[in-house]
Amino acid sequence: MFAFLFSEYKLQYTYLRIIVSPKLSKLRIYPIKSLDPVELEAAEVGVSSLRYDREFGLLAQDGHFVNGKRTGRVNELKATYDLQSHTVHLCSRTTERVYSFHLANEQQSLEAYLTTFFGEPISLVHNKIGQLMDIPDESSVTVTSLATLQSLQRDLPDKSLENLRLRFRANIELDGAEAFWEETNLLGTPGTGIQFSIGDVEMIGVSPRARCNVPPRDPMTGIPDKSFIKQMMKSRSNSLPPKSLILKFGPLYQLTVNVHVPTPQNGKWLHVGDPVKIIGPIDLKEVFE
Repeated sequence: MFAFLFSEYKLQYTYLRIIVSPKLSKLRIYPIKSLDPVELEAAEVGVSSLRYDREFGLLAQDGHFVNGKRTGRVNELKATYDLQSHTVHLCSRTTERVYSFHLANEQQSLEAYLTTFFGEPISLVHNKIGQLMDIPDESSVTVTSLATLQSLQRDLPDKSLENLRLRFRANIELDGAEAFWEETNLLGTPGTGIQFSIGDVEMIGVSPRARCNVPPRDPMTGIPDKSFIKQMMKSRSNSLPPKSLILKFGPLYQLTVNVHVPTPQNGKWLHVGDPVKIIGPIDLKEVFE
């Protein structure tokens, strides 16, 4: 009798797992490129990106961005925001004194603070049409899933889930899906995108995000972990889903999916709790030509 009930429970549980659709569970933007995120309950789609996401960047005198690829010093700078008042609050993670600046009206004072903090002249650049993204135009947002981060975290037990979130800096996190669901459902073969929707917003999965030397840096200190890449790739190899196409795009040092949000979606809103639905494949030449 117990065995029968247990078998029936397993069938019901499996059925529930099949019909449950992934949902948007975390939504983050990064108003100043390379600095801390803001977690939101809802976000508006802007031009080529989510509104406020990577809208500002820090530029050195040599014309290159001051980011985690260049220096771990960005990790030592704590940033919080009041998006309604267009204000950023900055401080070193090792001190308690906070400096506040209006992003539009106090740019000179903000640049002076950043110049002192980084020890080199820094300019604040502003772009509302997504051109400060790592992959402008083609990738508006990045998507991962909670189960993916949990899979990686099991193999890197000294890293918390939040620590991994800050290392990989995804905009959208999904729940209600198995590990690496985003890779097996939102990616086609190279050159083929997958159309899908989150709530009312239609998107296109384009490619996996190849990683750089940013994830190995501790998000709070900027100190690099020399074993991180090896551990991550080993974890990825051990947990690679049979249907994964990621190896068609390159080595396993990839995580999160690059997603394009077409222009007609501008002005629509994403909300935590929105369901994810797959629409189907599309030739990326038609999207980007």
